Amino acid sequence: MGQYSFTRAERLLKGKDFISARKEGKKVTGRNLVVFFKKNNLGIRRLGLAVSSKVGGAVKRSRIKRLLREFFRLNKELFPSSTDIFISVIRGFNPAGYKEVEREFKLLKF
Repeated sequence: MGQYSFTRAERLLKGKDFISARKEGKKVTGRNLVVFFKKNNLGIRRLGLAVSSKVGGAVKRSRIKRLLREFFRLNKELFPSSTDIFISVIRGFNPAGYKEVEREFKLLKF
């Protein structure tokens, strides 16, 4: 696959992976996002997303997830290699577009 792909192997799929990233991972909090980083032995970065129904309706939540996945897909090198990344969205996050998601990640110190 190309550099800008987002394959199934790069997704956190199992509940235990989400829980372990949240409990054992390093936590970085931004204005609208909480990001957990946990080392894995797979040699790849894996992404997991959680957007609560408190953030908004299904359409809004899906849009936020799409924007976050797009940011990850295009900026994988910003994230530590061989790491599980779990992103939880804080209530009230309503990005106007990709640039706003990009700005949010620039504010995070990881």
